Amino acid sequence: MGAPQRYADGVTNIGKAKTLSEMPMLDPTKVYGYFNDFFEWTATDWIVSTIEAGAGAATEAISDTETGGAVVITNDAGADDFDFFQLSRDGGINDSEVFYFATGKKAWFKIRFKGNDVDQSEYMAGIHIVNADPRNAAPTDGVWFESDDETGQVDLVIVKDSSRTVASGICTMIDDTYVSLGYYWDGVTTVHYFVNDVEIGSIGVGTSLPDDEYLALSFGHENGEAVANTMTVDYIGAWMER
Repeated sequence: MGAPQRYADGVTNIGKAKTLSEMPMLDPTKVYGYFNDFFEWTATDWIVSTIEAGAGAATEAISDTETGGAVVITNDAGADDFDFFQLSRDGGINDSEVFYFATGKKAWFKIRFKGNDVDQSEYMAGIHIVNADPRNAAPTDGVWFESDDETGQVDLVIVKDSSRTVASGICTMIDDTYVSLGYYWDGVTTVHYFVNDVEIGSIGVGTSLPDDEYLALSFGHENGEAVANTMTVDYIGAWMER
Protein backbone atom coordinates (compact mmCIF):
# COMPACT_ATOMS: atom_id res chain seq x y z
CA MET A 1 0.00 0.00 0.00
CA GLY A 2 1.39 3.38 -1.01
CA ALA A 3 1.61 6.42 1.19
CA PRO A 4 -1.63 8.44 1.35
CA GLN A 5 -1.91 11.79 -0.39
CA ARG A 6 -1.83 14.48 2.29
CA TYR A 7 -3.74 17.75 2.13
CA ALA A 8 -2.41 19.91 4.95
CA ASP A 9 -5.07 22.56 4.44
CA GLY A 10 -7.95 20.09 4.36
CA VAL A 11 -10.52 19.03 1.74
CA THR A 12 -14.01 20.45 1.30
CA ASN A 13 -17.13 19.96 -0.81
CA ILE A 14 -18.60 23.30 0.25
CA GLY A 15 -19.06 26.15 -2.21
CA LYS A 16 -17.46 29.54 -1.70
CA ALA A 17 -19.28 32.07 0.49
CA LYS A 18 -21.27 29.32 2.22
CA THR A 19 -21.48 29.10 6.01
CA LEU A 20 -18.92 26.30 6.30
CA SER A 21 -16.82 27.19 3.24
CA GLU A 22 -13.61 27.75 5.21
CA MET A 23 -13.92 24.57 7.27
CA PRO A 24 -11.17 22.08 6.24
CA MET A 25 -13.45 19.04 6.04
CA LEU A 26 -16.46 17.70 4.17
CA ASP A 27 -19.81 19.24 5.04
CA PRO A 28 -21.39 16.99 7.72
CA THR A 29 -24.82 18.60 7.21
CA LYS A 30 -25.38 17.31 3.67
CA VAL A 31 -26.73 13.97 4.92
CA TYR A 32 -28.37 12.64 8.06
CA GLY A 33 -27.96 9.08 9.20
CA TYR A 34 -27.32 6.41 11.81
CA PHE A 35 -24.54 3.82 12.11
CA ASN A 36 -23.95 1.17 14.78
CA ASP A 37 -20.83 -1.04 14.84
CA PHE A 38 -22.12 -2.87 17.93
CA PHE A 39 -19.21 -2.35 20.25
CA GLU A 40 -21.91 -2.43 22.89
CA TRP A 41 -25.59 -3.38 23.07
CA THR A 42 -28.27 -1.35 24.82
CA ALA A 43 -31.68 -2.96 24.47
CA THR A 44 -33.51 0.30 25.17
CA ASP A 45 -32.01 1.82 22.01
CA TRP A 46 -34.51 -0.35 20.13
CA ILE A 47 -38.18 -1.28 20.02
CA VAL A 48 -37.97 -5.05 20.51
CA SER A 49 -40.71 -7.33 19.17
CA THR A 50 -40.38 -10.94 20.32
CA ILE A 51 -42.34 -14.18 20.07
CA GLU A 52 -41.26 -16.92 22.47
CA ALA A 53 -43.38 -20.01 21.97
CA GLY A 54 -40.58 -22.48 22.60
CA ALA A 55 -39.02 -23.70 25.79
CA GLY A 56 -36.43 -20.96 26.22
CA ALA A 57 -36.08 -17.22 25.76
CA ALA A 58 -34.76 -14.87 23.09
CA THR A 59 -31.49 -13.13 23.96
CA GLU A 60 -29.34 -10.32 22.58
CA ALA A 61 -25.70 -10.03 23.58
CA ILE A 62 -22.40 -8.66 22.31
CA SER A 63 -20.12 -11.42 21.05
CA ASP A 64 -16.74 -11.80 22.72
CA THR A 65 -15.23 -13.56 19.68
CA GLU A 66 -16.00 -11.07 16.86
CA THR A 67 -13.37 -8.52 15.89
CA GLY A 68 -14.75 -4.98 15.95
CA GLY A 69 -17.92 -5.90 17.83
CA ALA A 70 -21.10 -7.72 16.83
CA VAL A 71 -24.46 -8.40 18.46
CA VAL A 72 -25.76 -11.97 18.52
CA ILE A 73 -29.55 -12.29 18.33
CA THR A 74 -30.67 -15.73 19.54
CA ASN A 75 -34.31 -16.68 19.12
CA ASP A 76 -36.34 -18.87 21.43
CA ALA A 77 -36.47 -22.48 20.22
CA GLY A 78 -40.01 -22.56 18.84
CA ALA A 79 -40.83 -22.75 15.15
CA ASP A 80 -41.77 -19.22 14.00
CA ASP A 81 -40.31 -17.60 17.13
CA PHE A 82 -38.71 -14.28 16.28
CA ASP A 83 -36.82 -11.21 17.49
CA PHE A 84 -37.17 -7.97 15.48
CA PHE A 85 -35.80 -4.51 16.21
CA GLN A 86 -36.59 -0.95 15.19
CA LEU A 87 -34.52 2.03 16.29
CA SER A 88 -36.12 3.93 19.18
CA ARG A 89 -36.13 7.67 19.81
CA ASP A 90 -36.86 7.57 23.53
CA GLY A 91 -35.36 4.59 25.31
CA GLY A 92 -37.38 1.76 23.83
CA ILE A 93 -40.87 3.29 24.06
CA ASN A 94 -41.47 4.70 20.57
CA ASP A 95 -39.87 4.08 17.17
CA SER A 96 -37.49 6.62 15.66
CA GLU A 97 -39.24 7.15 12.33
CA VAL A 98 -36.89 9.77 10.92
CA PHE A 99 -36.03 8.44 7.45
CA TYR A 100 -38.04 9.76 4.50
CA PHE A 101 -37.53 8.73 0.87
CA ALA A 102 -38.01 11.53 -1.64
CA THR A 103 -37.37 12.18 -5.30
CA GLY A 104 -34.25 14.31 -5.62
CA LYS A 105 -32.77 13.03 -2.35
CA LYS A 106 -30.30 10.12 -2.47
CA ALA A 107 -30.32 7.40 0.20
CA TRP A 108 -28.08 4.54 1.33
CA PHE A 109 -28.45 1.46 3.53
CA LYS A 110 -25.94 -1.24 4.51
CA ILE A 111 -25.77 -4.18 6.90
CA ARG A 112 -23.23 -6.96 7.50
CA PHE A 113 -24.47 -10.09 9.25
CA LYS A 114 -24.47 -13.88 9.29
CA GLY A 115 -26.81 -16.66 10.39
CA ASN A 116 -26.05 -20.08 11.80
CA ASP A 117 -28.66 -21.87 9.64
CA VAL A 118 -29.69 -19.64 6.76
CA ASP A 119 -32.18 -21.97 5.06
CA GLN A 120 -34.06 -22.46 8.34
CA SER A 121 -34.31 -18.76 9.20
CA GLU A 122 -35.96 -15.70 7.69
CA TYR A 123 -33.89 -12.51 7.92
CA MET A 124 -35.01 -8.94 7.35
CA ALA A 125 -33.13 -5.63 7.40
CA GLY A 126 -33.72 -2.15 6.01
CA ILE A 127 -35.93 0.87 6.53
CA HIS A 128 -39.68 0.46 6.97
CA ILE A 129 -42.75 1.74 8.75
CA VAL A 130 -43.47 0.65 12.33
CA ASN A 131 -44.24 -3.06 12.38
CA ALA A 132 -44.02 -5.59 15.23
CA ASP A 133 -44.25 -8.71 13.04
CA PRO A 134 -42.71 -7.79 9.68
CA ARG A 135 -42.23 -11.31 8.33
CA ASN A 136 -45.86 -12.40 8.83
CA ALA A 137 -47.60 -9.05 8.32
CA ALA A 138 -45.39 -7.23 5.84
CA PRO A 139 -44.83 -3.49 6.36
CA THR A 140 -46.97 -1.34 4.07
CA ASP A 141 -44.07 1.01 3.30
CA GLY A 142 -40.30 0.65 3.17
CA VAL A 143 -37.20 -0.60 1.37
CA TRP A 144 -35.58 -3.67 2.86
CA PHE A 145 -33.83 -6.98 2.29
CA GLU A 146 -35.51 -10.25 3.27
CA SER A 147 -34.56 -13.90 2.94
CA ASP A 148 -36.73 -16.87 2.08
CA ASP A 149 -37.21 -19.84 4.40
CA GLU A 150 -35.88 -23.14 3.01
CA THR A 151 -33.58 -21.45 0.45
CA GLY A 152 -31.44 -18.76 2.08
CA GLN A 153 -32.07 -16.57 -0.97
CA VAL A 154 -32.25 -12.81 -0.47
CA ASP A 155 -34.75 -10.44 -2.09
CA LEU A 156 -34.86 -6.64 -2.16
CA VAL A 157 -38.36 -5.29 -1.50
CA ILE A 158 -39.57 -1.77 -2.30
CA VAL A 159 -43.13 -1.05 -1.18
CA LYS A 160 -45.50 1.89 -0.94
CA ASP A 161 -49.04 1.49 0.42
CA SER A 162 -48.58 -2.31 0.05
CA SER A 163 -47.73 -2.00 -3.67
CA ARG A 164 -44.48 -3.94 -4.10
CA THR A 165 -41.55 -3.97 -6.50
CA VAL A 166 -39.17 -6.87 -5.83
CA ALA A 167 -35.70 -7.87 -7.02
CA SER A 168 -35.69 -11.62 -6.30
CA GLY A 169 -32.80 -13.95 -5.58
CA ILE A 170 -30.03 -11.37 -5.54
CA CYS A 171 -27.81 -13.78 -3.59
CA THR A 172 -27.89 -17.00 -1.57
CA MET A 173 -26.47 -16.86 1.93
CA ILE A 174 -24.17 -19.50 3.42
CA ASP A 175 -24.29 -20.81 6.99
CA ASP A 176 -22.00 -18.98 9.43
CA THR A 177 -20.62 -16.75 6.67
CA TYR A 178 -20.86 -12.98 6.78
CA VAL A 179 -22.62 -11.19 3.95
CA SER A 180 -22.95 -7.45 3.45
CA LEU A 181 -26.13 -6.20 1.80
CA GLY A 182 -26.64 -2.64 0.72
CA TYR A 183 -28.69 -0.41 -1.52
CA TYR A 184 -28.44 3.07 -3.00
CA TRP A 185 -31.47 5.13 -4.08
CA ASP A 186 -30.28 7.53 -6.79
CA GLY A 187 -32.96 10.06 -5.98
CA VAL A 188 -34.49 9.76 -9.47
CA THR A 189 -35.92 6.40 -10.55
CA THR A 190 -33.63 3.56 -9.49
CA VAL A 191 -32.44 1.56 -6.49
CA HIS A 192 -29.04 -0.10 -6.97
CA TYR A 193 -28.30 -3.13 -4.78
CA PHE A 194 -24.99 -4.56 -3.63
CA VAL A 195 -23.75 -7.87 -2.18
CA ASN A 196 -20.37 -7.81 -0.46
CA ASP A 197 -19.79 -4.31 -1.90
CA VAL A 198 -20.30 -5.46 -5.50
CA GLU A 199 -23.26 -4.04 -7.43
CA ILE A 200 -25.43 -6.99 -8.42
CA GLY A 201 -28.16 -5.06 -10.21
CA SER A 202 -30.66 -2.25 -10.10
CA ILE A 203 -34.42 -1.91 -10.19
CA GLY A 204 -36.76 0.90 -11.13
CA VAL A 205 -39.06 1.88 -8.30
CA GLY A 206 -42.05 2.73 -10.48
CA THR A 207 -44.81 3.81 -8.11
CA SER A 208 -43.42 1.76 -5.20
CA LEU A 209 -41.05 4.31 -3.65
CA PRO A 210 -42.36 4.85 -0.08
CA ASP A 211 -42.27 8.64 -0.35
CA ASP A 212 -45.26 9.47 1.87
CA GLU A 213 -44.25 7.94 5.21
CA TYR A 214 -41.57 8.41 7.85
CA LEU A 215 -39.69 5.13 8.35
CA ALA A 216 -37.47 3.46 10.96
CA LEU A 217 -34.20 1.53 10.71
CA SER A 218 -35.07 -2.15 11.27
CA PHE A 219 -33.62 -5.68 11.41
CA GLY A 220 -34.22 -9.14 12.88
CA HIS A 221 -34.99 -12.76 12.10
CA GLU A 222 -37.56 -15.53 12.54
CA ASN A 223 -37.04 -19.27 12.98
CA GLY A 224 -38.09 -21.60 10.21
CA GLU A 225 -37.82 -24.60 12.53
CA ALA A 226 -38.09 -25.40 16.24
CA VAL A 227 -34.44 -24.53 16.93
CA ALA A 228 -32.92 -21.49 18.65
CA ASN A 229 -31.28 -20.01 15.53
CA THR A 230 -29.04 -16.95 15.58
CA MET A 231 -28.37 -13.77 13.63
CA THR A 232 -25.03 -12.06 14.25
CA VAL A 233 -24.96 -8.41 13.13
CA ASP A 234 -21.55 -6.81 12.66
CA TYR A 235 -22.92 -3.37 11.75
CA ILE A 236 -25.94 -1.57 10.34
CA GLY A 237 -26.39 1.92 8.96
CA ALA A 238 -28.58 4.18 6.84
CA TRP A 239 -28.10 7.70 5.46
CA MET A 240 -30.15 10.17 3.41
CA GLU A 241 -29.55 13.53 1.79
CA ARG A 242 -31.22 16.42 3.56
